[in-house]
Amino acid sequence: MTASRVTGLRSIEYGVPDVAKTAEFYQNKWGLAPVGAESGVQYFRATGPEHHIVALHRRPRAGVVQVNFAAPDKATVDALQAKAKAVGAKEVSEAGALATPGGGYGFTFKDPDGFTYGISADVATHADATMAEDRPFKLSHVVLNSERVDAQSDYFCDLLGFRLSDVTERMTFIRCSSDHHSIAFARFGGPSLNHTAFEVPDFDALMRGAGRMKKNGFTVDWGVGRHGPGNNIYTYFREPNGLVVEYTAEVDQVDDSYKVGGPADWAKRVGGPDRWGFADPPSEVLRKAMGGDPQPPGV
Repeated sequence: MTASRVTGLRSIEYGVPDVAKTAEFYQNKWGLAPVGAESGVQYFRATGPEHHIVALHRRPRAGVVQVNFAAPDKATVDALQAKAKAVGAKEVSEAGALATPGGGYGFTFKDPDGFTYGISADVATHADATMAEDRPFKLSHVVLNSERVDAQSDYFCDLLGFRLSDVTERMTFIRCSSDHHSIAFARFGGPSLNHTAFEVPDFDALMRGAGRMKKNGFTVDWGVGRHGPGNNIYTYFREPNGLVVEYTAEVDQVDDSYKVGGPADWAKRVGGPDRWGFADPPSEVLRKAMGGDPQPPGV
C-alpha cells in the first residue's frame, strides 16, 4: 500500500441534460447552496467547510463526470500523480493549479473501469461551517457498480491508500478517512453510478430533509432504515435526472483497530440491508436506477 494517501471525499461532478432544472433541485429541494460557476459548470456547497460538494456539467445524458478526493498537501498530490503514472492509470494529467472555484492544486486520472477522479490539496474552505437541522454538511460516500469489485477495491487501496472496511455478498466498502466508507463497489453490473450519499447532522435532520422532499413531490424510494456496514441511517430518493441520492446520518467512525467483516459475518449479524427490519425493500424503479439506468453509455 502506498505511504501517500488521500484523506477524504471532496465532491462529485454530474453531467446532466438540464443544468438549470437540476441546480434548482439541489438548491431548493436537497438543501445545498450555490457557491460559484465557471465555464457553464455550476457548483454547490453543503453547510460544512468543503468549498463545494456537487458540480453540474451540461451533458446529453445523466451520469458521473468526476469524483474528487482530498490530499493533505501538494507533496502528496505529486506523489500520487507519480504513482498513478507508474501503475499505468489511464489519462493521468499533470499536477498543477486548478481553475475551478475554490482553486487548489491537483491532477486527474481514470481508473480501470473508466471513471475519472481528481486528487487535490489547498482548496479554499468556508469559515462559516455549521450543522443545519435539515441540510447536508458533507458528501458522505459514493457507491459505484462494477463487474470487477475485488480488483477495483485493491486498485484504490494500492494507489490511493484506501483501507478495506467490510465485504458483504453485495458490496465492498473501503475508506480513506475515519468514516466507515467513502467509496463502495457494488456487484450490480457496471461500470455505473449506484448512488451518492449526503450526510446530515443526525436522525432528526434526516427526517426533516426527507419530509421536505416529500412535500416537494419526491417519492421515498427506500427507507427510513439503518444499514449494516457503516451502521448509518438512510433514506433514498431519485433526483430529476433519475440518479439516486441518499440522506444519511450516524456513519460509524473507525480506525485501524476496526475488524473487517466478511459476507458470512454480515449474514449472521444482519438479516438484510436494514438492521431495523422496518424499511420495505427498495422499489423496482430504484433498483433499476441503482443498477445504472439511466447512465450507460457514459456522459
